[in-house]
Amino acid sequence: MLKKIFSTAMFICLGILAPLLLLELVFRLVPTVAPAKWDDRPSTYFLPADAVRSADFRYQSPKPAGTFRIAVVGDSFTFGPFLQFDDTFVKRMERWLALNAAPSRKFEVLNYGVPSYSTSNEVDLVSKALAEGADLILLQITLNDAEAKPLRPEGTITAFEKNLDLSSGLLKHSKLAQFIALRLHNRASRLDYEHYYEELFSNWRTFGPFKDALRRIEQNCRTAGVPVAAVVFPLFGHPVDLSYPFADIHRKIADTLSGLRIPMLDLLEAYRGVPIERMQVIPGVDRHPNEIAHRIAAEHILIWLDSKQLIPSGSLPANRVAQRIGIQPQHNEGAGAAPAD
Repeated sequence: MLKKIFSTAMFICLGILAPLLLLELVFRLVPTVAPAKWDDRPSTYFLPADAVRSADFRYQSPKPAGTFRIAVVGDSFTFGPFLQFDDTFVKRMERWLALNAAPSRKFEVLNYGVPSYSTSNEVDLVSKALAEGADLILLQITLNDAEAKPLRPEGTITAFEKNLDLSSGLLKHSKLAQFIALRLHNRASRLDYEHYYEELFSNWRTFGPFKDALRRIEQNCRTAGVPVAAVVFPLFGHPVDLSYPFADIHRKIADTLSGLRIPMLDLLEAYRGVPIERMQVIPGVDRHPNEIAHRIAAEHILIWLDSKQLIPSGSLPANRVAQRIGIQPQHNEGAGAAPAD
């Protein structure tokens, strides 16, 4: 009887161990091909000769007569890390507003973006922009803008990013165990990533100061007689498709801004379906928007500002075409429709 039980147990163990050993052998024999390394980031960053900060040109204060000045206040999504300064959506908008052959006025679009800033840090930036003659405040919002940070933050908060140690225990010796552990770790990290942002906008200790900062910005702009509008970017750490997990946060921000009567453009649909590798400034490494993502933002923002009459009538370039695939332009085609709110 004991012999039969022992034999059965042995067969069960072998039935379990044999496939595991076979899988381990497969993982050891199949070569791990590391992706080819490449780098398309600038080797040198060019700045204006008189620049006092690396985000923009130096502008006159007070502004020149006949100038319409848009101040874009935001964080690193506005500043544009790893980009030439004039590749940001801010400077693209400025270039396009200058395309009319005989513009009725000069346009300036100033980059007040500061990496690591949250909305609570940007209240003073808005006051500075108003003092420097802004005719419109465009507040750029990212989903980490409810983070509680010091007055002058020096780094982003990445508490959900944790490395997996593969150098000890079974993980050190088994390729199969490493494969399974990495998959489990990646799933846990993704859930932590989602929970982190959900917590920012459900916990009053972070969401409360965010709402208060928006209220103060709106009040300061109203007192100055300067309109304020907001543009919300999605996060590029998750595919911007039907599985995008932060749509509820976008709606919560929209409701908050609506309550303050701040018009808002949500760029979520502008990026819907575009692979995140096409939008990340360093794919898989840095999740900030790249030149493509900034160009998409600039197009949608500019058309939206015009549709909301937040910029002077006739400001959009008059010469717009639906296609640009040959040297002969097809004038005044495809003027473009305003994006949905």
